[in-house]
Amino acid sequence: MGLSDAYFDLLEWLDRQETPDPGDFLSRLQSAYRTGRITYLNGMIASARVRPHNISDSHRRNPHHLARLLNRRAAFQQVASLLAGLEPIELTSWQRSVNRDQRIIGYPLPGRQSCLLVEFTSTPEALSAWRRAHDRDMLSLGTLLNARLARASTDAQLEAARARPLTRRERETLAWIAAGKSYWETAVILGISERTIRHFMANAREKLDVVNNAQAVAEAVWRGLIPRLVEPSSRD
Repeated sequence: MGLSDAYFDLLEWLDRQETPDPGDFLSRLQSAYRTGRITYLNGMIASARVRPHNISDSHRRNPHHLARLLNRRAAFQQVASLLAGLEPIELTSWQRSVNRDQRIIGYPLPGRQSCLLVEFTSTPEALSAWRRAHDRDMLSLGTLLNARLARASTDAQLEAARARPLTRRERETLAWIAAGKSYWETAVILGISERTIRHFMANAREKLDVVNNAQAVAEAVWRGLIPRLVEPSSRD
């Protein structure tokens, strides 16, 4: 089977899956394109760390282990640059024991911060030839996988949001925190106690299934839950 056939077989496999298993897809992708391990990451950069929403690889390693690996000093800056960029880039290997022919190509994917990390053991010349032939396929297939997972995630999040919607006050509190206000400043603006503001933020983090305020703001913005702000002096 040629690689063009493999590309369309992978497309058909994605079309048949209601909710694709990323580990299964990445294993198929690795086998079809004769690469090393392939990792999929969807997440955000917050507090100088990679905060994954979804992370898996073709070898089905523990996602917590993968997250720790990507947050090592040798990896973090490279992954952060990749997620902020638009073009595939070659990354310096951050494995503990580095083969001199070990290379990683990062493919940024459209949408929320997502990428594929594709590992190779090859010479620079062989890798360059492989990339000329297959970079487009990696970007195309990675983008389709990302879109399918995002759709499934969005459906689940919308269902959860309908079951546990944010209150008006929780959304207002999130909006002022997103605007850079402190708990105290938000309390003054809304005319309630700082303790109540902290309570609203704790409720919002729980409902949005995040662990800190930066993630809560990012998730609320992505879901369109942040209301338009009006400064107190501009109110009727």
